[in-house]
Amino acid sequence: MITENSFTKRCFEQLKIDQKRYRIADLGHRESVNGLILEVMPSGKKVFRFRRKHLGRDTSVTIGEFPNVTIENARRMAKQIAYQFSQGENPNEAKRLAKEELERQAALAMTVQQLFDAWEAEFQIKIKIGERRIKSLQDARSTWANHLKVPIGRLQVTAIDVSSAENLLKKVLVKSSAAVRNKCLTLLKSMYAGQSHNPFTHIKKLTETKRERILNQDEVRRLLAALEDEPEIHRDIVMMLLLTGQRKSCVLSMEWREIDHQRGIWLIPTSKMKAKKAHAVPLTKEAMEILQRRSGNAEAGQKYVFPSLLTKVGHVTERSGERSFWHRITEKAGLRGEGRGESVTIHDLRRTIASWSVMRGGNIQTTSKLLGHSDISITASTYAHLDIEQVRHELGITTAQLLETDLRESKVERLVKEIEQLSSIEKRELFSKLDLTHTN
Repeated sequence: MITENSFTKRCFEQLKIDQKRYRIADLGHRESVNGLILEVMPSGKKVFRFRRKHLGRDTSVTIGEFPNVTIENARRMAKQIAYQFSQGENPNEAKRLAKEELERQAALAMTVQQLFDAWEAEFQIKIKIGERRIKSLQDARSTWANHLKVPIGRLQVTAIDVSSAENLLKKVLVKSSAAVRNKCLTLLKSMYAGQSHNPFTHIKKLTETKRERILNQDEVRRLLAALEDEPEIHRDIVMMLLLTGQRKSCVLSMEWREIDHQRGIWLIPTSKMKAKKAHAVPLTKEAMEILQRRSGNAEAGQKYVFPSLLTKVGHVTERSGERSFWHRITEKAGLRGEGRGESVTIHDLRRTIASWSVMRGGNIQTTSKLLGHSDISITASTYAHLDIEQVRHELGITTAQLLETDLRESKVERLVKEIEQLSSIEKRELFSKLDLTHTN
């Protein structure tokens, strides 16, 4: 509803603030302009607008906020807008076109590298206010430096159209993988989001083949044996990765303030978690022994559990390459392959502890809590095929009882299946123990 009033400074100062916005129209003054209104917001803000029917539709043009815009200036601007309408022009459309032209001119002078720099600066602000994680920015920087900077960094922002965008991503796919191609697409879509034309908008992600590599018991033994000659700090890092099932970034940046020694809990803060919420990790006896030893040897005031004077961040970091400690350990353990995806990665340790947990009878809910997934469906999509064997076993027992079937046969079958999954070393160990049992 619009009420009518004579626009004066005194009138505006006496206006009441309501719970809902309301409008008053400029009327009753010799300088009043038909169509000029003042909109009073619940926040107390007062905004001048000009309303007029244009091509049969109510159209509102924002003039400015009182008192930044005076009544006199608002009336003068309202007359100019009324003239534009009388000439068949829509001032809002004129504003939009002018803005787009400014953006186009700015884009013509901007390179894709400069666009990334601007995107990075904005991302850093989001990190400071807690909206994004620093790990996400580090990943984006790596994606840009390794796959995008050289081919497109020097190009003008407007030089990339839909066709060249698709060709760029095809080249990334050929050189790397679907996962890397998808990361590049996500970054480029975000970078171009504020531009008048985003050539990456309608390009879709490719379906990725999920990595399912886990270590068997023999491989775990070889890994542990390879750790024996390693420096203590590297040995402890690998053991914490294996014992906690947490992400590499969280383990490497583990801080003493995150450890509750009394309750045996590692509380990973929101800023380090992909799910953007704090995550409590229960620490086993073996994990606590490592932390207690490291705590006893730590220097006073030391921030990180795995400190390093050689890195900018102050803790040990791990990069891919032949000079990395993980490359050296897996080489020694015989866990490296020549083809892509054949070598054991650090993330495979996280997958191993989760998979073993499910295969040993644990459920998806427990595994999801351990991994710190934001949604159980994320865990289920990766580990449900392991959990189903436990469900099959429980269902077999239930149906056997229901049908009064002899349960001994199903137990034997289950034992045979479990024995078949053992390594040759484990089988010899089992049979030797069975021989001893029969002898005694």
